[in-house]
Amino acid sequence: MIGALFSTGYERKEFLTAPAGCWQVGYVDVMTEGSPKLSSFTRIYYPTLQSHTQLPERCPQWTREDNKKGFINFMHSMVSSWPSWVNDSEFGLLGPVKLLNTTAPDAFAPVFSLGWSVLADNLRIPTVHQAQLAPAPGAGAWPIVVFSHGMGCNRFAYSKICYDLASEGVVVVAVEHRDGSASNSLFFQDGELQQMGHMRLSEREPEYYTRNKQVVQRADEVRMAVDMISALAAGQALNNVMPQEKGYNLDAFKGKLDLSQIFMMGHSFGGSTALLAASKDDRLRGCIALDPWMFPVAEEHFQLTKPVLVINTELFVNAANVGKVREVAQGACAAVLEGAVHLVHTDAPLLFRSNLLKGALGMLCTREAEAVLSENHSLLWSWLSRHLTNKSVDHFQNWGI
Repeated sequence: MIGALFSTGYERKEFLTAPAGCWQVGYVDVMTEGSPKLSSFTRIYYPTLQSHTQLPERCPQWTREDNKKGFINFMHSMVSSWPSWVNDSEFGLLGPVKLLNTTAPDAFAPVFSLGWSVLADNLRIPTVHQAQLAPAPGAGAWPIVVFSHGMGCNRFAYSKICYDLASEGVVVVAVEHRDGSASNSLFFQDGELQQMGHMRLSEREPEYYTRNKQVVQRADEVRMAVDMISALAAGQALNNVMPQEKGYNLDAFKGKLDLSQIFMMGHSFGGSTALLAASKDDRLRGCIALDPWMFPVAEEHFQLTKPVLVINTELFVNAANVGKVREVAQGACAAVLEGAVHLVHTDAPLLFRSNLLKGALGMLCTREAEAVLSENHSLLWSWLSRHLTNKSVDHFQNWGI
């Protein structure tokens, strides 16, 4: 058993897998001042000529103690009040973990923290902090994708998907939501950075009421992120209150972003966020929803008349989600990742080496996570690049699932 837990199947690597496209990728965090409902917090990924292999010291490690604590607190919240919409079959350790939480709840965080430290690789993300923005080909401007994360995640929990897309020649604006759905987050108010944790549901409050309120705030946060990136493109002064970004000149983005080519993308809770936000903001030309969790918008009435791509993992396809997407986005293109689980879109399966552990935590596909993410990238980039060049996308199915 111990041998199985520590069996890797592949060698440890210092970095997550390299970007898929021809560009290297830089990043900068941008936070505006104000309360969570009135400010914006994003990580911007963008094409650069500076290589992560030449500047490893400027590439962030995936796991920091504050973020590890936030993710574990989120997992504890989920186990304490297991959502009805989660597919139990993906989580092999659910029974023992629930027993641990019932018999020794104070031991939950220490046990998972130790397991994380021992069994997970603290890999670096192959993105260079404050790298120089590469000039767009032909003296043009870079198209933009705004990304919305899922429940319990944050602005870099999907770094693989985001930096792969940036490496194809796209500026990706990954929003960190401050509606309480993130694992943990920050905001800047009254002259200082302030922490905020994951919000646990009240047992007395109906879940739909809370989730719907959150998704509406999330859509507003997307709008604020588009406002922010539009201001950067116009060269407007923006006070970035993130301490580690002092000295980085955001004027680098002036005139370098194509505001006529902004697309929306999100996973799970971010998938419903993406669809709702795209329906409200005419600046968003189209939408990609990865495993969209449609419960938070079940009673919302909206329509998308713009292009939509939905990519589902095999085990997340269910009638309620598919039916609601069909209602709000008739004619959406669709694809299914066979043998894939819901969490494969996050970076988490790339951090843990043991298939036994990944199966216990709902991260194990029937094929390598890297292969699933490669197929996922090919699908979304094929669709997106054709819309960027106004070519046909008729090779996708219309909900043939």
